[in-house]
Amino acid sequence: MCGITGGIGPSAPSKQLLDAQLISLQHRGPDDSGTYVNAGIGLGMGRLAIVEIAAGKQPASDASEKINMVFNGEIYNYRELRHELEQSGIHCRTSSESEVIINLYLKYGLGFIGKLNGMFAIAIHDARDNSLHLIRDRMGKKPLWISQLNDGTLFFASEVRALMLARPDRTLRTDMLAEVMQYGYINAPHSAFNEIGQLPPASLLTWREGKTTTSTYWAPDFDTKVNISYEDALETTKKLIEESVSRRLISERPLGSFLSGGYDSTIVTAYMAKLMSEKVQTYSIGFHSAQYNEAHHAKQVANYLGTNHHEEILSPDPALVVEKIAHVLDQPLADSSIVPTYLLAKFARKNLIVALGGDGGDEVFGGYDRYLATPILQGLNPILGIAKFGLRLVDKKVLGKGRKINRASSQLNQKDSLAHRFSSIHSLAQPEDLAILLTPGINSDAGSKIFMKEFNAGDISSFERMIRSDLTSYLPGDLLVKVDITTMANSLELRSPMLDFNVVEWGLSLPRKYKIKGFETKHILKDVARSLVPANLIDRPKMGFGIPRAEWLRTGMKELVIDTLTDTTAKQRGWFDVDEVKRLINIHMAGEDKDNLIWPMLMLELWARTWLD
Repeated sequence: MCGITGGIGPSAPSKQLLDAQLISLQHRGPDDSGTYVNAGIGLGMGRLAIVEIAAGKQPASDASEKINMVFNGEIYNYRELRHELEQSGIHCRTSSESEVIINLYLKYGLGFIGKLNGMFAIAIHDARDNSLHLIRDRMGKKPLWISQLNDGTLFFASEVRALMLARPDRTLRTDMLAEVMQYGYINAPHSAFNEIGQLPPASLLTWREGKTTTSTYWAPDFDTKVNISYEDALETTKKLIEESVSRRLISERPLGSFLSGGYDSTIVTAYMAKLMSEKVQTYSIGFHSAQYNEAHHAKQVANYLGTNHHEEILSPDPALVVEKIAHVLDQPLADSSIVPTYLLAKFARKNLIVALGGDGGDEVFGGYDRYLATPILQGLNPILGIAKFGLRLVDKKVLGKGRKINRASSQLNQKDSLAHRFSSIHSLAQPEDLAILLTPGINSDAGSKIFMKEFNAGDISSFERMIRSDLTSYLPGDLLVKVDITTMANSLELRSPMLDFNVVEWGLSLPRKYKIKGFETKHILKDVARSLVPANLIDRPKMGFGIPRAEWLRTGMKELVIDTLTDTTAKQRGWFDVDEVKRLINIHMAGEDKDNLIWPMLMLELWARTWLD
């Protein structure tokens, strides 16, 4: 695991630039660093050493020094691949993952990518034709940002902060403001800047003579379905997840798990307990607000599995934490669950270098309530206006004044299509909110148009459209960014067994009836969990990894909110209507939750003060 950077072309990075970039990425690779600089090519890598500690230095090269590479991530099957190479007569000089990748490239060309099982961002320079190949893993676990100059030079890096050093001429992409306000994140291939982009998941970019070509080497398959009994499907699901967990236990550094007590993290931890000879180190956090505290559930699961459990119940200063996160995020992200994710990573890093988590189960196995709610609400589309009128007549003392009633009310509008409905359910801010809140020159529907175009593409079922949208947009654009940026900010590696491509491909091949049973989502995965721990420990409503966001904005963050969103700096930026901002803050402080609008505004402004001003 590490941070990588580099470039090729007439303005390729100097060693001085590479060194400065590696310093900016030091949190990703605090154990070692190295650079390779030659005519028109520069590569840099900062390393967090996990496996093959003695042999794994980078940049790495072949014996002829014609092939040079850096990569970020883990190749979980590198030992099997090394054995395959040796069986074919190719000797590896060292035991490192890097040399395995180089030898696979020499033997198979770029077709070697299909052999890799892991999370990775790889850069290979081939001096034989002066080409550079950039490769990102199938699910988008590891980031890879890119920028190209007018003279053809291509830069790349693990984080945008490193590319900022190479692109002082960058300009703000204003379309992203509405995108972040609406969905909470920026989707590939874009960034917050016009001159910087990101290589999408499962993509290969090749540079030759100043020209780049990009192709997709893998895509989720929604056409192939297995015809198998539920019992056999359940056993195969168990087997594949257990094998995936086993692959991710390779480490020469302390390893444990993030345990929330929910289904996915429970499954991962249970298989770790089965496979490991020593006790699993498990970590969880909670908040003193009971509504946002799953720690006692995690502790019950940990006790049953016999793990060495570590728990921290927090009462943080939310303003300080959020300001710290603004420095961690070099791209705007308005997912407030980044706060507990960051705090959990910081807590676990006291003892761990590697952790396993449960990310991906919901997207692959149909775990979100919106997969039920979206088609139901769209089916009721003709009568929703009447329902909204009735909702207005109900006393707020009965329904409450908070986020849930506001969110429910936002869905009692008619929508033109299932795509519009799914987009609306995903949204923090609705388009009608943005029309009032964002200034006319800033508001944009570009992000929502792309969302719906991708949602409607192809000939698949409505259920699979929702799964595909989350798997190819929300997961890599939001969730995986959140866990990568927060864990790597704490020099901690996070591995996700549910996102093993074997598990993903299997999960997508299962019929809907095995994932949704009546009103139960993620049915088959829940049965996997119930086979590993008693059902009473895990069968409960989904809580999510949240914070008391509305409460924090009214209390510990009140001064930060008012000062940041209403001062001269924010006004002069010209992004938001000043009077509407003040109105929303006043309504929220009076007790009616508007955190779905205030939180993304605050994160955007804090990002701007850290990275623009």
